[in-house]
Amino acid sequence: MNQPTEQAIELIRQAQRIAALSGAGISTEAGIPDFRGPQGLWNNLELLELMSARGFRRDPAAFYRATLKLLPNVTQAQPTDAHRLLARLEAEGKLIGVITQNIDGLHQAAGSQRVYEIHGTMQTGHCLQCGARYQMMPLYQELERGLMPPPLCSHCQGPIKPDVVLFDELLPVDVWQQAERTVRQCDLLLVFGSSLVVYPAAGLPQIALEHQAKLIIVNLEETNYDAQADVVLHSKLGEFARTALAQL
Repeated sequence: MNQPTEQAIELIRQAQRIAALSGAGISTEAGIPDFRGPQGLWNNLELLELMSARGFRRDPAAFYRATLKLLPNVTQAQPTDAHRLLARLEAEGKLIGVITQNIDGLHQAAGSQRVYEIHGTMQTGHCLQCGARYQMMPLYQELERGLMPPPLCSHCQGPIKPDVVLFDELLPVDVWQQAERTVRQCDLLLVFGSSLVVYPAAGLPQIALEHQAKLIIVNLEETNYDAQADVVLHSKLGEFARTALAQL
């Protein structure tokens, strides 16, 4: 075990109120592509338009085709060791909340209870016309098998939209407020798999630091907060999580 890993695990041992911020890197190890990867939204203006609220309203079928292209494994994905590590820390009473930029629901699947999905979730959806609520994974499974057209409401035949925050939509205010509150209260912030460039989530480490929290960053690439962090690991999350699960 290398020294930064030892230091990170010791900080986790000492902490009483841990918060976590997770980004795409925690789910890429579960087979879910990063939107910022080579085929990601930021490199494809057509996909970017399709994945906007405006694009959904104009052509729901194209939106669902784009979603299946960007997230081909979302219905089969399973939580990783990093997801399980956070769930265990919560079960032990050390972790007060997970703030995630992801929409895949893997934190809940791993057992985490206090999850603040600031970019929404693919797990649920609603009809844009009558507001009826739906569980989305069975619908996505049917779409993946090519067995149904884009889902329509069984009550009014309106388009069903996943509860994700699309481009040109605002973050859910209540969830964001809970995320900020969690970061202000923590004594240690774990950043797992986030490049910390997408705001407002990228500003959360600064809030934690201003409230005298320690900061651990585990991410393959450098971030703008590396110089301010107590421990930085540029390694795969799975490697760190497996070591932490065994040592804690």
